[in-house]
Amino acid sequence: MEIWFIWAIVATIFAGLHVFIQKIGSARDYNSNLLNTYGGFFSGCFGLVAVFIVGGFETASLAMVAFASLAGASYLVGSNLRMDAMKHIDTTILLPLHKFISPLFVLFFGLVLFHEALTTTEWWGIILGVLVPLLLISKLENSRQNNLRLGLTLLLISAAITAGNAAINKYGVSIFESVLLFAAFSHFGSTVLGFVTYKLRRKRSQPMSHHHFDSKLLALAVGLGVIQFISFNAFLYAFATGGPLAVVYTIHSLYIVIPIILAIIFYKEHWNARKAIAIAVSVGAIILMG
Repeated sequence: MEIWFIWAIVATIFAGLHVFIQKIGSARDYNSNLLNTYGGFFSGCFGLVAVFIVGGFETASLAMVAFASLAGASYLVGSNLRMDAMKHIDTTILLPLHKFISPLFVLFFGLVLFHEALTTTEWWGIILGVLVPLLLISKLENSRQNNLRLGLTLLLISAAITAGNAAINKYGVSIFESVLLFAAFSHFGSTVLGFVTYKLRRKRSQPMSHHHFDSKLLALAVGLGVIQFISFNAFLYAFATGGPLAVVYTIHSLYIVIPIILAIIFYKEHWNARKAIAIAVSVGAIILMG
């Protein structure tokens, strides 16, 4: 078993937990930008501690800071839009659609920008991975949504930005030596953009959901930061150890199963046999890509 595949699995598990924490924030009507900004800040702090322990500060450069900040900013925008979309569409609809669209962009980036060659088995794994979202989509879900049109618009933009962010991260770990330091700078880049956005929105007196910072949001942000630190670094290490962009991202996209199951358990979202089949297909896709 390739080491990049193990990193991809770790990243996928913790990415699922990460999105479920965002679901908790959406259910509590927390401001998505505020929660994600503080989560990124704590994740960046954990990253600096890790770099202090294992070393790597000497590899820092202005180019790394600039490129990592771009990665962090694109991540925050995509993540905020996805979390806002959760307020209008159930998790069982939003995440499958998101992970149907964004892997198509990523596959294009992998083939065209990175000239990746995939094996027949990996192609079948990607095809199965793409089928998972389709199995989770049903016309019957439409009547259960709060604002389907707005949710789909936010989802589409988020998917495109998220795919671009994956390509930026793939390229970043190929030109910079310290993955941990690159990830830490990326998180701080998203933090700076998040605080700027927060201040601008408050200054303009735009209505925001639960925009103040309190102990409950702090606790959720710390948890988000820990999980984000593990997930994002594992994702980058999957690239750094030789994982193809399209394959790693498709494996990573299967994290949608985790928050869907948790949302069904804790938020009583709709469940049926098709969703059970989708979980089985996702497992098969991971096996083929391993």
